[in-house]
Amino acid sequence: KPSPRRCPPSGTSSPRISPTSSGSARRAAASSRDARGMATGFVDATRVELHRGAIPVEVRLAQDEVADVSPPPPLFALIPRGAYLPCWHDGPHAIDDDDATTTRDDPRERTPREHFAPRLAPGRDASAPWFDHDGLPLRWNLPIGILHDLCAPGGDSQIPWRLTVHYRPFDDSVDSVEDADGTMFSCTSGDVARAHFFNALKEAVFVATGSAGGVMGLSRRAHADLWLGVSTGDRSLASSAEDELGVGRDGCRRVPLRLYVRKGGGGMK
Repeated sequence: KPSPRRCPPSGTSSPRISPTSSGSARRAAASSRDARGMATGFVDATRVELHRGAIPVEVRLAQDEVADVSPPPPLFALIPRGAYLPCWHDGPHAIDDDDATTTRDDPRERTPREHFAPRLAPGRDASAPWFDHDGLPLRWNLPIGILHDLCAPGGDSQIPWRLTVHYRPFDDSVDSVEDADGTMFSCTSGDVARAHFFNALKEAVFVATGSAGGVMGLSRRAHADLWLGVSTGDRSLASSAEDELGVGRDGCRRVPLRLYVRKGGGGMK
């Protein structure tokens, strides 16, 4: 027996969905997805450009280091803003790690060590260089981009940025312009710079997420890739580490910030 047909109560009508309304909703949803995709693509592209920012430099050997009749020609290069001077001096091949994904070591690009070390006086060690800009010693534990911006406030800098490299031991009584010892300007090992970077990263991740456990739990591959990416400006090498750290677009509760100030006497803090 067929069931009786149910009719809506008197005074009401069955709900109907307009085809026009349904199509508009689908178009709005698609438009929203496209907008989110465009925003994500813009953010990713911006991160790549920021990460690969570089400072054009002209590096000359200090006059008291020249052992030949004439000084060696200056070295012109682009230094990634996030790199550290002692690591850039030795080149990517000096920080290669068996766990790293890849390197960007270009055999056509000479490192400062390769360029200047053959012209040093016999017996002079090239393993602990230090740099200055217009007589101001540059601290090795600050990224090159920060050093440049501190030395050129308001973007008023010469292009290329002119640096002088020294290989003699740093003399606190002669070379320093502030109450600091030579260990702030001369770094004897790339491993020291690497340890400094990851200690700073722990502090930043703790501020951002409330825990530094992500840094200590990084896989060996992500750890090696992140350091190589910082030293070479290769953004793609940092992606796996960011995923493991949980500091992507939605992983940070706060923004870590460190303020650097150049003092009136020429020093930095």
